[in-house]
Amino acid sequence: MNNGAQTITIGGREYPLSLPDFDKREDLVLAWHGAPTGAGLRRIAAAALGLCTPLGKRLGVDWSANGCDLLTYGGKVYSALREQKCSLSDIVGQGAKAVSMCADAMFPREVEVDARADFTDPPADG
Repeated sequence: MNNGAQTITIGGREYPLSLPDFDKREDLVLAWHGAPTGAGLRRIAAAALGLCTPLGKRLGVDWSANGCDLLTYGGKVYSALREQKCSLSDIVGQGAKAVSMCADAMFPREVEVDARADFTDPPADG
């Protein structure tokens, strides 16, 4: 049960999604948007899983130890997940959910902006 929190399921286990620091979110979203198919996309999806869930730490892959480089880090997470028999489609599909969550946080839809803009009463005249 996730109590409304976003989750991903990979390798038969469910993990909560959480937003990484802004710089990592931005890197993920921009890289995903510009990624061709193939190795780059797989690495970005895996990096999103490692950065947006406890998977990176659980797999023993450290962001700093991999030069804070999205593709290097993502390659390590990808390798670890594949060695645990996670499918390519699960990695990319679930990674896409994590990237989407990051994109939504960075670029909220107009409805969400309007909802936040109207959370207080307008200033009193005078």
